[in-house]
Amino acid sequence: MKKLLITKKDNYEYTLKDIENNEYQFNIEFYNIENNPEVGDYLFISEKILQENNAFLNFDSLESEYGRKIESANDDDIVALIVRREKIYLKRVYG
Repeated sequence: MKKLLITKKDNYEYTLKDIENNEYQFNIEFYNIENNPEVGDYLFISEKILQENNAFLNFDSLESEYGRKIESANDDDIVALIVRREKIYLKRVYG
């Protein structure tokens, strides 16, 4: 997983930066979390998702009925979000 710092946020438009100063821009929607991430928070995401060049991403709780069934802790659809020092695990949902 790649650790990305949220450097800019405008509604659902996030600019993320890795430790090599590569920037990524995504439209991201997070479902069923108390606090949406802000500038200074982190998103850990798989290289596979980053390489897709998909500008729209959606994440929901691991228990969500939507998205693929997660069968392994190493699944590429799992992301970790660190919001105000709280680590939240989510899965990618499609549609």
